[in-house]
Amino acid sequence: MKTPSQYCSDDDGKLFQTNPTYHKPSQYPAKGWTETVEGYINEAKQWAMCINRNRKLMKRPYTWVVHLNLNEEVSPEYVAPMWNKVTRKLKRKGVVCLWVREVNRLNKIHYHIIVKNRISSDDLKAAIEDSMPPRSEVVWRKRVEEIKSQWHLAYYVVKAKIRGTTKAGKVVKDLYRRKRLLFKPHLGFRKAGTIGNFWEQGKSKTKMWADIKAIEAKIAEGLENTDVVKLVDHVADMLGDGVPRSRIERSFGYWSDAPSVQDWIERLIAVDWDDDPWLITPNAGSP
Repeated sequence: MKTPSQYCSDDDGKLFQTNPTYHKPSQYPAKGWTETVEGYINEAKQWAMCINRNRKLMKRPYTWVVHLNLNEEVSPEYVAPMWNKVTRKLKRKGVVCLWVREVNRLNKIHYHIIVKNRISSDDLKAAIEDSMPPRSEVVWRKRVEEIKSQWHLAYYVVKAKIRGTTKAGKVVKDLYRRKRLLFKPHLGFRKAGTIGNFWEQGKSKTKMWADIKAIEAKIAEGLENTDVVKLVDHVADMLGDGVPRSRIERSFGYWSDAPSVQDWIERLIAVDWDDDPWLITPNAGSP
């Protein structure tokens, strides 16, 4: 392996930025994995939302999460060709997945892999062993796990900004802030990618994100209607704390122009709802 000083012309031998810029003034939303922390957060949010949207379109859970750790420092010149070989071999073995590349503070690369296709744990482990480089070339280890929380996993693998509770029991606004390391720019490899037909309906991540933006715009437009907001208020009061208000808002905002919702709004306007319990069941889904 190359020594740390050979990693790049940048000096300290680290693959990651030790003091990344948080924000740069711009008339456009920050983007990109390496330019600013704000850009990373925006990119990570997109990927997390796309991963969860994709799972919803699948109509079933992802099957496994895999963690691959390189136990020694490697040069950026080694990373890209090594991983390209691994992904080609995994694809030939039928593994369909999304992968995210990270670096830790010891300057060692690791990967998080969300597996989409149905495959046994033993077969998956065998595919990984056959696809990764020999340990005589680079020392590495793997961990194949069941997924405890499908939704949270999407945010964890990309270190998206999310509210959560630390191991010490403290509630924080940005749970993965300390684990969020930005690669230095221009290292010659990507942050994330897919193997096989990971995205549903023949989509790409770009198309998936475009769909999400369209859904969010439709929800926002629906909630601009004061009658829809009144309906949300009424349903939220009826359901109490049993259903989060945000879920009610998203459902009625998205389906605001549905005949059933419009009919319910008309009834709200026409009668005193407190005296008419017959009106408690909407016929609207969620996006």
